Amino acid sequence: MNEPSRRASDARKDPALWAALDGGRRLRTILEEFYEEVFADPVIGSFFVHTTKEWVIDHQYAFLAQVWTGEKQYFGDRPRNAHHWMVISDEQFDHREQLLVRCLRRHGLEEPHVETWRALDESFRSHIVKARPFAKKRAGKALPLDGFEALELSAGGVCDGCQGEIDRGATAHSHVRTGRTLCAACLPTER
Repeated sequence: MNEPSRRASDARKDPALWAALDGGRRLRTILEEFYEEVFADPVIGSFFVHTTKEWVIDHQYAFLAQVWTGEKQYFGDRPRNAHHWMVISDEQFDHREQLLVRCLRRHGLEEPHVETWRALDESFRSHIVKARPFAKKRAGKALPLDGFEALELSAGGVCDGCQGEIDRGATAHSHVRTGRTLCAACLPTER
């Protein structure tokens, strides 16, 4: 990690907030309740149709734990890449924030900690709110927004189209933006 990134990461460490979250135990409980509400929410729930609550909670937990402890725990995409395909308005971002703040207060998190959490979320607004999808970047290179990538499976899987089994060693087709995985029979002819 280069020096500027280390300083930026260290600047967000918050041992007092981590202690208020009981070393992460309260964080998981908060995230479970929060995402239960989010997945059912008519305004933003549609962003989560191709994932599970467990996956989202695990990723969010690891990301926040890394931010507030400084310990390397998160191996997913940064917020810009994780949300690159989602067209999210300021109103939707604000709505999510309102749901989160209500949840944090229901769990008795003190107001300075609520504000710290909100400030972290706000720092990513420009990476998440947008009028159209933008390309995910890896090593400075823009990746395509549409189409499927052929992958040889090292473990078996399930087709998101027909729900059929895809055997280990078979070729599956993963959508480059959404991650939706299809067998050859369900792959659209227009890619």
